[in-house]
Amino acid sequence: MVVCAAPSYLARRGTPTTPADLRQHDCLVFSDTLGPIDWQFKSPKGRISVKVQGRLCANNLDAVVSAAISGAGIARVPSWQVSADMSAGRLEALLTHCERPAAPVHAVFQHSKMSSAKIRAFIDYLVAQWPSEVFAAP
Repeated sequence: MVVCAAPSYLARRGTPTTPADLRQHDCLVFSDTLGPIDWQFKSPKGRISVKVQGRLCANNLDAVVSAAISGAGIARVPSWQVSADMSAGRLEALLTHCERPAAPVHAVFQHSKMSSAKIRAFIDYLVAQWPSEVFAAP
């Protein structure tokens, strides 16, 4: 997960330097529930939980990312969802020193001599696309 915002938003509202600063910002929340949402971060003292609220709560990542690109606020979304936008300068990563480690991805399938070539090709694709610390290869 990455916390990010458009340069236009940061120029207008400033850049948060700590997770607690997010309480003073317009957050764009990906969730299917209403009300404050906890964003989890790490610190030298352990886990930090920050309740964020904002101008948009949506259960669609594309909507949250589009709003962030347009300068509506700060989003926390999967890094793969915004990697191209960050490379192009449409979004900037924030609070990277506080992000929790990536959660591993596991592909669970029955391994046998009769395993599908399509499954093996898909697993090989995942391993090639994602860094080894994200994807636990069989």
